[in-house]
Amino acid sequence: MHRATSEEEALNLLFLGDTNRAISETAMNQASSRSHCLFTVFLECRGAGGSDKVRRSKLHLVDLAGSERVHKTKSDGVTLREAQYINTSLFYLEMVIVALNEKKGGRVHIPYRNSMMTSVLRDSLGGNCRTSLVVCASPASADASETASTLDFGSRAMKVRVRVR
Repeated sequence: MHRATSEEEALNLLFLGDTNRAISETAMNQASSRSHCLFTVFLECRGAGGSDKVRRSKLHLVDLAGSERVHKTKSDGVTLREAQYINTSLFYLEMVIVALNEKKGGRVHIPYRNSMMTSVLRDSLGGNCRTSLVVCASPASADASETASTLDFGSRAMKVRVRVR
């Protein structure tokens, strides 16, 4: 966690985090990100004139590494292990999305603690937040199954309803 007192400092931290991401070539992608990226901005606004009132906001910017079928990427070694970690964390995120949609039917437990990512994003996924999701899909016919999976995920995530207070 780093303190930034200006927009410029915050952007420098964002760019620093982006440069620390692992990227490697696979059979499907010349510059495949090998990790997810979460950038969280905490904002605090204090009332003027000595007021005790404090308003706090949090903004998560998340770039998920894409799920890739291992046989299509022809990954091995470190790249294979990274793909397995990516797919596992996306599976846990999917479990939370499904559980949140089943909450309307009486489901009580939401498995946020299965991964660090779902723990961090708990309030954004099922809490008191406005959440937007942008999915990226490939227009290549060879990637049709991955595109369909991505769109299915986006559709399930879109059905999650939160109450913003």
